[in-house]
Amino acid sequence: MHSTKSAVLLLALAISASCVVATPHLPFLDEIFDSINQTGHHIISGFVNATRNGTAIAGEFLDSIRNSSAQFTHETVEFAHNIADAVHRAASEAIVDFSVTLQASIDIVHHQVDLVRNILQQKALKDALSTLQTVTAVVNDLEVAVHNLKDQLDEKKLEYFTIIQVKWSLWTDDQLNRVDELTNGVGNEEAEEIMDELVSRYSGYLHSCLEELQVQQATYEQNVQEAIVKYHNATSKLTAQVELCVQFNLNYRSCRNGINTALLALGSAPAELLTLKLQGIRLLAIGLNANGCVGQTLADHELEKPSVERKLDEIIRQYQEQQETTTIS
Repeated sequence: MHSTKSAVLLLALAISASCVVATPHLPFLDEIFDSINQTGHHIISGFVNATRNGTAIAGEFLDSIRNSSAQFTHETVEFAHNIADAVHRAASEAIVDFSVTLQASIDIVHHQVDLVRNILQQKALKDALSTLQTVTAVVNDLEVAVHNLKDQLDEKKLEYFTIIQVKWSLWTDDQLNRVDELTNGVGNEEAEEIMDELVSRYSGYLHSCLEELQVQQATYEQNVQEAIVKYHNATSKLTAQVELCVQFNLNYRSCRNGINTALLALGSAPAELLTLKLQGIRLLAIGLNANGCVGQTLADHELEKPSVERKLDEIIRQYQEQQETTTIS
């Protein structure tokens, strides 16, 4: 149920981002929804309807997920991963588009400043130019933070999976081979049950850790995208107001008031985007923290290994005692 929970949380994020009326319809999600089987579409439609009716956590809806086909449940891991990737792409593309618009706006305003001869009008235009330049610097830093978060967390996840595949697998194989050799294969079945339980349990722990991180990362990137879209629109309106001042030769008062009104929508941009940058850095620190969920799980696995080895030793001891008894008899 862990993977289903993760997919549902990410699905909620995607649907909220699309401002749906009936069905999810964000362009970057189209290919994801197209790839889902009929059972998946039924559950997603139920989620959308439940959300619209204010009953997203109703028992009936959750039962439909729990009773979904095994195939859909299996697909939810990839489904959740695809949604998270789509949210990341949307945030990254929004930042790139905004950066392009900002630079174009800076060029336009800078050009208009050179054209205006009225000192008071120039002051209003220079205020707009200064704000745009400040926002640009913060957006550039935010873009780096978003990319670093994605790249370094992906690298860390790969490191964790490598540990599982190599270190855990090697130790497991060594223990099973030891039992096989010292019991002539008699203790293999019992030993495999012990090892399978351990691997399954700790794989579940790790999966839960990474799911939580995946949802946090996607939520953060969705917040980034929403902020970027908001300030992108505000920048376009400011640029339009600047052009209006010059093209229609507005008097100083009208020009200043129009620009100041447009600047109000951008006033909170530097602080909010800086806060998002810092949130990304903090989230990265959480994801890379060796004492966090994943690191603790790996450490707990190491601590439990001696206990498991003692259980295997007991299997070997019982076999050897039986052999000695048989020999004496």
